[in-house]
Amino acid sequence: MSFLLKWGAGAVCLQSVVDMLVDMKTKEALEESELTDETKTILSQKVGEDSFNVIMALKGPPAIVEANENAPGDDAVKTEAVDLGWEKTGENFDDPWTKVKHVSRVREKISKEFTIEILATDDMMTELTFQERIKAKIYTSRVVFPLVDFDTSVDDETAKRVLDDLGYSPGKALPVTYNSDFDMLTDESFSRIFFAGMGSVLLVKQEKVSDSKHGPFVVDMPLQGLKIRDEDKFRSYGARIHFSADQVVTAIYDYAKAKEFLPNEVGWAAAKMLARTSAFLLMTAREHLIWTHFLVSNVAVREQTLHLPPNHPIRRLLTVFTFGATEVNINAFNTLVPNTCILHRSTALKYESLKDVFASSFSSSTIYEPFSEKKYNPALQKLIDEGKFPYASEGAEYYEVVRKFVKDWLDKAGDAATDKYATAFYKAMKATTKGQAYELPKMSEENAMVNMLSSIIFTVTAYHEIIGHVVDYTILPSKAGFRLTKRDPLHIDLQAFLYTEAVSASTSTRMPQLMNSFPNFFSAAGAPSWERDVWNTFQADLKSQSNKVQEDDAARDVEFKYFDPARFECSVSV
Repeated sequence: MSFLLKWGAGAVCLQSVVDMLVDMKTKEALEESELTDETKTILSQKVGEDSFNVIMALKGPPAIVEANENAPGDDAVKTEAVDLGWEKTGENFDDPWTKVKHVSRVREKISKEFTIEILATDDMMTELTFQERIKAKIYTSRVVFPLVDFDTSVDDETAKRVLDDLGYSPGKALPVTYNSDFDMLTDESFSRIFFAGMGSVLLVKQEKVSDSKHGPFVVDMPLQGLKIRDEDKFRSYGARIHFSADQVVTAIYDYAKAKEFLPNEVGWAAAKMLARTSAFLLMTAREHLIWTHFLVSNVAVREQTLHLPPNHPIRRLLTVFTFGATEVNINAFNTLVPNTCILHRSTALKYESLKDVFASSFSSSTIYEPFSEKKYNPALQKLIDEGKFPYASEGAEYYEVVRKFVKDWLDKAGDAATDKYATAFYKAMKATTKGQAYELPKMSEENAMVNMLSSIIFTVTAYHEIIGHVVDYTILPSKAGFRLTKRDPLHIDLQAFLYTEAVSASTSTRMPQLMNSFPNFFSAAGAPSWERDVWNTFQADLKSQSNKVQEDDAARDVEFKYFDPARFECSVSV
């Protein structure tokens, strides 16, 4: 017992020394920076005791800008570079490959049913060095950077000046939006989030038309059970949003307060902010992080590496769409998954509740369901038929463009599309969906392979675009973010706002655009000539679809630019 007491006292002393050293270095870096006096004062006074927050604000933007200045082009995808997991037995493209015994992986158990397993490297990156792994550990170390929460906020104009000074501005560390007149504050603009924005992914979950007096459409987010780590500072999550047949918000139910708010009532603006914050957290954690990055992109690159030789037509098909995916997903993991990671710090959640969100994201996943075959409730289907819900209509059109491309590719592949390697790959992919709301069917079912591959491509391109283009939601503290304070229920607090900008900026790191030739890959280095023919046809189809989307958007009252193939990258960025 005496030993434990001594060790406890020693640990406190050690923590004090570490805190002092980190604080000294942070204050020194802040003073030596070229920031304005206003920015230095705001960072020092409002979040200064959170050294990690200040360091991210100082170091994050330049790192993002540098990454984009050195972003890979389509010529970076090379046939000769694809070899992870296999050893070549000859010199020619068609020569056999031998599977290696072991490929290093990183694992993190989220729940009994869900473990994130990422390759330690991929074809286009080298394995993390010892120093890089230590650096990642330090950034999530509660000893070096303890979790401390503040609930002070600043107004939009002050926030904008601080962001510009730090380099967190569109065209620098943040991407430039292609949307216009999207303040999210008016009832019409708020409603746009769910009918012509990333919130569309939530609206489609409504299985039955609501019989509520408030209208037929509902977005329900019962998140009030998530545990808050400081209930004196932060609001609970959870809201149910009602919309009229005209696609305008009519009521919001606050689960934590057990109260319904109506337009123009006292508390209406705060109810909308609660709804935006609940939705943004949910979509970032579930649809973006877990579904897109870990259940699709990460699983696809891992299983193709483990089961398909580099010259196999299906691995050839997926290589462009998983280019750099392992490195991106490792970074996403380090930034958004561990205890005291940036995402955890920017929310109000206890870590056990954040893991609950991750676990439920796995079990609720329908990400492999063919997009063009999805069913919608009658009220939503009516909007689709009237051309008023482009998320569903343009998403289905693009999915069919992808499916045509995949069918053409597999037809050219011949027997290889169903050989022992293809079969092992499909079985492995199917196994990863066990326990999800939509499980992949048996490979023997009609179009099973085509649909799975099409869903992978659709997710890492179009779906990632709509749930990853978040600059509109994060550019001001009055728009959206990951938590709300009780002190100011209309703005994201400064500490969480700065962390949110780091996450938002990471989505600006670029991958090659999908509409490209990839000259060093298709039909390159001995690969079959039909690859180029199929890819060129796909590119022509993408161009036609892009033209259609742009024409349709020009004719709409409310813009929806997310599903223009000209905006898609070939693979996920963070």
